[in-house]
Amino acid sequence: MQVQDMATLQAELAQAQQEKVKQEEKIAAYEEERQQLHWELRKLQGSQEQAKQEVRSLQKRQQELSSRAQHWQQLHQDSERALAMREKELVVCKVEMAFLKEELSKAKEQVQDRKRQHHSPRAGAQAGP
Repeated sequence: MQVQDMATLQAELAQAQQEKVKQEEKIAAYEEERQQLHWELRKLQGSQEQAKQEVRSLQKRQQELSSRAQHWQQLHQDSERALAMREKELVVCKVEMAFLKEELSKAKEQVQDRKRQHHSPRAGAQAGP
């Protein structure tokens, strides 16, 4: 029985050693996969940080552009108000100019009437004794 027990024990030992080699191979494969995953994680973290910096940079640029747009919009509104006021002033000036032209025309007509009256024969006869 001892020889048989010894053979059984040797077979069990050989099987255990084979199982040990298989487990060591699995452990080595898992370790390699863990290292690969760790490297990919670090790479993704670096990409994520770069993306965050890019987002911050783009947000800052967007804020600057928004501020400039508001500034130009305010200038545009101010210009439109000033233009509207000048257009009103122009209308008033045109009305005033038309009135003054009419008054000038009336004044010229009166002067012409006076000159005609002064040079007419009736005007001379009335002016004498």
